[in-house]
Amino acid sequence: MSSRGKFKLKDDYVYKMPVHFGGDPFYPVRTIYRDMTGISIQFETDQEALLEIIPHDFELLEPVVNVQYSNCRDVDWMAGGEYRLIQVGSPVRYMGNSEGLEGQYVFVIWENKTCPIIGGREEDGMPKVFADICCERHLEDHWFTAASYESYTFLKLDFVKTGELDDEAVKEANKNPKINFFGWRYIPNLGKAGASLSHVTLYPQEAYFSKIWTGNGYLEWTKLNYEKHPLQFRIISALAELPVVRYTEAKMSKNSARLNVGDSRILP
Repeated sequence: MSSRGKFKLKDDYVYKMPVHFGGDPFYPVRTIYRDMTGISIQFETDQEALLEIIPHDFELLEPVVNVQYSNCRDVDWMAGGEYRLIQVGSPVRYMGNSEGLEGQYVFVIWENKTCPIIGGREEDGMPKVFADICCERHLEDHWFTAASYESYTFLKLDFVKTGELDDEAVKEANKNPKINFFGWRYIPNLGKAGASLSHVTLYPQEAYFSKIWTGNGYLEWTKLNYEKHPLQFRIISALAELPVVRYTEAKMSKNSARLNVGDSRILP
């Protein structure tokens, strides 16, 4: 009797590592996040400093940085589970082809669970890494959260509510729910320099708001050195060193979202 392995990949299937336990037939996934609480803080920064971390394939549309905290609950693909994230990006136009695609180039997404990190990195090219992220808390109208690693806090977000958009304004905000997120999927070579895979990715999403509050937002970064966070200290330092010229917008929201995973694609 042969002792050769029997597992073989199927061309019309999608697999996740470890692949040898099986996969599923491909279909264009549209996954729903039914209950999200978000805090978004935007600031203007020095354009030349910001361009240092934006790939040559993109044109910066405005020298602003968006920092978005989201508490994601009732997530379809997690059987109603939840996780939290903090995403940092800037508005760009993709210049690698003639489509004229605009959206957010994402610098980093911190998430507090393994499964969304692995899926988003491998399948959609999003720059996801781990952090402990506190659930949003508040004292009256002051809302706050923080991200840390091995007990070292590296980012604090504070938001103070000053108003709420009326139903008509919320309806107006929902007229254009779609947003393009751009990432860079990179897998290094084994045993030598260079990449086995390296390309820009497009990850379309949609957001639908039920409530939006306006207010004032503030960010506090704390750099971690190599000893405190060997794998992320460059990320944290680069973002912490971006000067805050002025805060341009801050808001808090209740919303749902649809992640159009099946529409993700490589951009030439």
